[in-house]
Amino acid sequence: MEHGIVVRSSYIAVSIRDPDKKKARIPKQPGLREVLYLAFHDAEPVTNWTLPDDIRLMTAKHAKRVWAFILKHQGQVGTVVFHCEQGVSRSPAVAAAVCRSFGGDAQFFFENYQPNEYVYRLMLRNHPSTEKGNAK
Repeated sequence: MEHGIVVRSSYIAVSIRDPDKKKARIPKQPGLREVLYLAFHDAEPVTNWTLPDDIRLMTAKHAKRVWAFILKHQGQVGTVVFHCEQGVSRSPAVAAAVCRSFGGDAQFFFENYQPNEYVYRLMLRNHPSTEKGNAK
């Protein structure tokens, strides 16, 4: 986002970074309603292996914050921009889950990026309409 994008409708942005990095500089532009900043590593839990103590995974709380943010602005914006440091794994995973939940085809994200499967499943599991613990 620091290099800039052009969005021709009102929009919101979800910006994801590593916990030890600074927030992305997202300039206030016409149409930008609000930015949700999240910090977690691009990592997944692995069976029979303990992640280093300094690795912070996405949590259910993060996922719920994204859903609350999206639903708060639903019907008020034309675009949601998802951003992460590399734009390859975390933001495509969140975007794919949101796309799927709104009836879109998430396959685009899996064909063109490398969505973090853990982030994708966590987002789907924590959608407000999903029963607790039941992934789609």
